[in-house]
Order: sequence, then structure tokens, then C-alpha cells
Amino acid sequence: MTSPYANGEIYYDNEPNVGVNAYFSWGHHFFACMSDFRAHVELSQAPNSYELIEITDDNYRSLCRIGVFAHVC
Repeated sequence: MTSPYANGEIYYDNEPNVGVNAYFSWGHHFFACMSDFRAHVELSQAPNSYELIEITDDNYRSLCRIGVFAHVC
């Protein structure tokens, strides 16, 4: 099975007035706001080396099935 992070995917859940939960190949990190998350990604990732994928109600179950959250449980 191919890793859900094989192509540089970064999964995130933006909860307004709460913050951003982000899932990287190395684990989970919480950011206080979307601008903090975007700044971290821009500083830590090479340009064009990642894809941001928003976690939604519609894709949550399929992301669970492919193992996006397996390394943070």
C-alpha cells in the first residue's frame, strides 16, 4: 500500500476560531491560525514539493481508510 504522504501531501483541518490541525508524514501539529500554518509550510517545505489537502466531512472516512491518521493514534 502506498503511503498517503508519498507525494508530499499535507492534510489539514481548519477550525475557525480554534486553529488548524495539520498532519504531516512525521506526525500531527496544531497551529493557532491558518496564517501560522501556511507560514510554517512555506518555510519548511521546498516550493512545489507538497500538496495541501483539506480534511472535510466528505473526505474524512476515505482519508481514514488510506491511513492518513494512522501514525498519530
